[in-house]
Amino acid sequence: MSLQDYEIAILLKMYDERIIGKSGYTNIQKVRSKIHWQKIATAYKIKKSFDEIARKLVKRKLLSDDGKSMAVLYLDKFGVDFVVAYLDQNHNAFNDLESKLAE
Repeated sequence: MSLQDYEIAILLKMYDERIIGKSGYTNIQKVRSKIHWQKIATAYKIKKSFDEIARKLVKRKLLSDDGKSMAVLYLDKFGVDFVVAYLDQNHNAFNDLESKLAE
C-alpha cells in the first residue's frame, strides 16, 4: 500500500493526538482542527478537501468512521499498525513533520 506524504502526515497527527479506536471517537470537524489540517494542506499544497482524503483512508481501512457517513473519525487498528511500523522505520518522523509544517 502506497500512501501520499500528506496522508501519512494525517495518520501521524491523529496518532499524536490520540484519536485512536473507539475511545478516540471524534467528530470530523474536531479531527480537522486537532491535526491542524490547514497547515498540512498548505505545507503539502493539497487541493483536495479533508473529507475526500479521509474517505479514501476509511476505504483503505486506516481510519474508521464507524458507519456514521464521515460524521466521526478515528485511527483504526490497521492505521495504528501502519503508524507504529512507519515510526519504527522513520525515527524522526514527528520532527520531520513538524519542520515541514513550520515552513
